[in-house]
Amino acid sequence: MTPSAAAFLAVATATAQEAGTLIRDRWQGPRQVENKGFRDLVTDADIAAQALITDRIRSAFPDHGFLAEEEDAALPQDGAVTWLVDPIDGTSNYSRQVPVFCVSIAAVESGHVVAGVVYDPMRDELFSARRGAGAWLNKRPVQIAPTPSLSAAVLALDLSRDPQTRDQLFTWLRTIGHQVHTVRAIGSAALALAWVGAGRLDAFVNAGASPWDIAAGGLIVSEAGGLLTDPAGAPWTPAAPVRGCVAGNAVCQPPVLATLRAHLGAQR
Repeated sequence: MTPSAAAFLAVATATAQEAGTLIRDRWQGPRQVENKGFRDLVTDADIAAQALITDRIRSAFPDHGFLAEEEDAALPQDGAVTWLVDPIDGTSNYSRQVPVFCVSIAAVESGHVVAGVVYDPMRDELFSARRGAGAWLNKRPVQIAPTPSLSAAVLALDLSRDPQTRDQLFTWLRTIGHQVHTVRAIGSAALALAWVGAGRLDAFVNAGASPWDIAAGGLIVSEAGGLLTDPAGAPWTPAAPVRGCVAGNAVCQPPVLATLRAHLGAQR
């Protein structure tokens, strides 16, 4: 029998919680921190957590493939199902002992994210979703916030590593900042998306995130009744040619997207 999305979600849930325990236990201890690139860090805990996650998933589903944050030549890429793994989304926070980070795991089948988990180990909050079946926080159903206007919205954003895009985002922020209630930058795309799905945030913008940052949290947004596109306005998919995402409810996401596209211009 072919494994179902429910089976994928069960394995992702147990694995994310186990990985979360590992990174929480290492949080206050000494860590090895290296630069992978411009504003891009990796710690020894990222490597250890990813190894744990991929080992657990390969044990359960040996014929599946992976697209993971930390490069590992030993991981298979091809399979009927591809797992998108970010062992610590929010590594910059983690490396400075800022308690805002998460484990993000998603299963992609036939081009669609069918199951996803975002686990916040510092608060023991497990956000999860299964395609067509809804989204949950610690097994309680969640829905997008019914915020009635952009002026009442709490907007979260992440800044791109690309200097030109960052400049465009700073210009955009001077516009959108006057239209919303307030703006937050929490430093974890997956967790911000999960918070959008749970109604804690009304919209989230990232103009440079990778598929493993977005897949699980994006499914939570969609299954909670929200909208999710790439920064060009196309429906977000793991294979989206434009990196990043724009998420939110039906009132807030469209104007946020429209102003963002106007400021990003021809680049998008």
